[in-house]
Amino acid sequence: MRRNLRPTTVLLMGGFSVSLTAVLIGISSVDAVQDALAQTGSEAPIYTTMQNTGLSLALSLYLFSVVNGFAVTNYWIVTRQREMAIRKAFGWSNRQLVGLVARELAWQLGGSLGISALLLAVLARESGGVFALRLTPFFLLGTGVLLLLTLFLAMLAPVARILKIRPAEVVA
Repeated sequence: MRRNLRPTTVLLMGGFSVSLTAVLIGISSVDAVQDALAQTGSEAPIYTTMQNTGLSLALSLYLFSVVNGFAVTNYWIVTRQREMAIRKAFGWSNRQLVGLVARELAWQLGGSLGISALLLAVLARESGGVFALRLTPFFLLGTGVLLLLTLFLAMLAPVARILKIRPAEVVA
């Protein structure tokens, strides 16, 4: 439990929570606008519709958070470099280390999704009907794709670091 409450872990989860919340609001807004357009039968360009729903702002926030995530995951793996070197010295392969880091990041993203769900629930309740979140197949698929993309992007910096770790250099 103590390992999970490191400042880098809390920072990573907080950043991903904010980014997931922003993008999930954007996905929900796009879905609501598409439903409204289908009901009215109006012909509006999809690009304008997406801009009006705030999806571009949500994606910008998400990309900013992913870039910050790169910095935090890089620092996170640097702080654990000695641990990784010791594991390598005891016979762990790069594949096993990457799997360990992937599981930990997946856990952190799952926690971030939980925090994001709480934030969305509070926003929906406090917005007075301005914001409503509907769990549609589009929303659930978008959330799943978003989480997988985030996990993949967050893994880039740690994998590069893990491949460069030499047990003799760090342990000595």
